[in-house]
Amino acid sequence: MVLRVSSDFRVYSFSKRHKPVLRVRPGSVVVFETRDAFDRQLSLEVGKPLDVEKVDRSRCNPATGPVWVEGAKPGQTLEVEVLDIRVDDKGFIGRRVFRIVDGEVDLGFMKIPVRPMIGVIGVAPAEGEIRSRVPGDHGGNLDEPGVTVGSRVFLPVWAEGALLGMGDVHATQGDGEVSGQGLEVSAEVEVRLKLHPGRVVDKVLVDTGSELIILASSETLETAVKEAVEAAQTLLTKALGVDRETALALLSLTSNLGISQIVNPRKTAKFTIPKSILGIRLEELLKTP
Repeated sequence: MVLRVSSDFRVYSFSKRHKPVLRVRPGSVVVFETRDAFDRQLSLEVGKPLDVEKVDRSRCNPATGPVWVEGAKPGQTLEVEVLDIRVDDKGFIGRRVFRIVDGEVDLGFMKIPVRPMIGVIGVAPAEGEIRSRVPGDHGGNLDEPGVTVGSRVFLPVWAEGALLGMGDVHATQGDGEVSGQGLEVSAEVEVRLKLHPGRVVDKVLVDTGSELIILASSETLETAVKEAVEAAQTLLTKALGVDRETALALLSLTSNLGISQIVNPRKTAKFTIPKSILGIRLEELLKTP
């Protein structure tokens, strides 16, 4: 059975104080109906500039949910397998609205393939409240293009029930999100949820199938880079049984440092590790509490 969460149920922050709108068991398939980054405050008409000054910024980046996952406890890891992302037929960037037809964004003078991804995905932090537009170790507004169909997102659980929410889908976006936006769309996101008893690092991990992406967010890009590298070292010491110096050398030889986004209140760096070369089996590492 596929469960569904309406976009009528959405939050603008991640917090364990939010009341869950749905309770599910691990293994459940859930469809999240999501609104665009402006919470559908503007009517989208192709050829008509958006009046973005009218947008209530406190309603930006809504996250549908939150969903309570039975049995989820701090110290565990919630796996979110992205099964499908179905985007609307129109999206916007800046003041411009474009049609989406047959898997392509029609810019008028050229067409760009649709590569849908989830901009906001996260769980409740251990304490306090974090606005949904802010990324962190709980997830949030990571804007990582690798969070797409076929990928698995591993979120550290910080609060009982996890309290998963997601939104801010982009029909397509490149690394960095340099303009401050991807092609912003409303969408339906279908995911399968799984719970793991252990945790490898206190960061969000994305498994694309061939690569493992470690995401780190901080006030400066320099600090985010440092945290991503240190987390990658920790992962390799656990996965391969090597010391941190050897782990750093292996990363330097095989892996890639990159940027997910540079436009949010906190910047997000990523470290991409080829799974086949280093023989990393993430599920095995997550078995141990």
